[in-house]
Amino acid sequence: MNTQTLEYIIAIAEEKSISRAADRLLVSQPAISRQLKRIEERLGTKLFLRERGEMILTDAGKIYVNGARSVQSVYEHALEEIRKLEQSGKRRITFIYNNALLPDFSVDILPGFRKLHPNTQISTIDGNASVAKDYLSNGLADLALIATREASHSMLEFMPLRDEELMLALPCSHPAIPAFEKNGVDLTLLQDEPFILNQQNSYFRSLESEILSRCPFTPDILCEIRDLNASSNMVANEKGIAFLPRSVYADADGCRLFSLPEPVIFHVVIAYAKGIVLTGPIRDLIMLLLKNAPQ
Repeated sequence: MNTQTLEYIIAIAEEKSISRAADRLLVSQPAISRQLKRIEERLGTKLFLRERGEMILTDAGKIYVNGARSVQSVYEHALEEIRKLEQSGKRRITFIYNNALLPDFSVDILPGFRKLHPNTQISTIDGNASVAKDYLSNGLADLALIATREASHSMLEFMPLRDEELMLALPCSHPAIPAFEKNGVDLTLLQDEPFILNQQNSYFRSLESEILSRCPFTPDILCEIRDLNASSNMVANEKGIAFLPRSVYADADGCRLFSLPEPVIFHVVIAYAKGIVLTGPIRDLIMLLLKNAPQ
């Protein structure tokens, strides 16, 4: 992960100028220009347009900068936690997971772990599968709980926890519910509905894109949200429709969940880097995750 490149792009966006970004970061203007060119060539799209002498973000640029800021925030949090660890003298496990996939971690798992290992701290990072794979592969995290369709990974070990289904979520008052209960989901009946989707480059967004690619219409995207809990609340409050994991949300949350015509099944796995030696605390954390997995 090249956080310096992310810093370059964020600086250009904030300064609206390559030269001012270079002055701010104390680097040469050609160095920043080269990095920007490499990224745009790799993505196959422009991140900035020049208007009236200023660098203005394109739609793709806005998505990239928002993602860059999220990654930078997670990275800075990790560094801060490392500094705290060095000061405390305690051992630490860095664990990445999406809170929506493990909502009861602090209640069902963390207290049991503390009893077993009172001198080992667990530093948690709320991150998606992309962040988790990057951190694990680069030695910045010890363990992660991620959603995936892959049975294996070239650099990571996967330990199956449970299977999940991504389902269509409607407000309980939605008029299409009787038809869907009788005949199953027909997404063409929702072509005028606002969709609440996950952020670009997330695993769940890739599943959503796959679902929507089979629709004969272009969805009206109300917003893109990283937090599945926020998506659920928006659906319950009749702001739009979304796709949510089966085991996380029930009808009592104000949402009705329906299987899609072609069910979208994915795996929730415990992941760690291949070749590492699992310490006693990490093995015990894995055992607690397996013991408390939803049936």
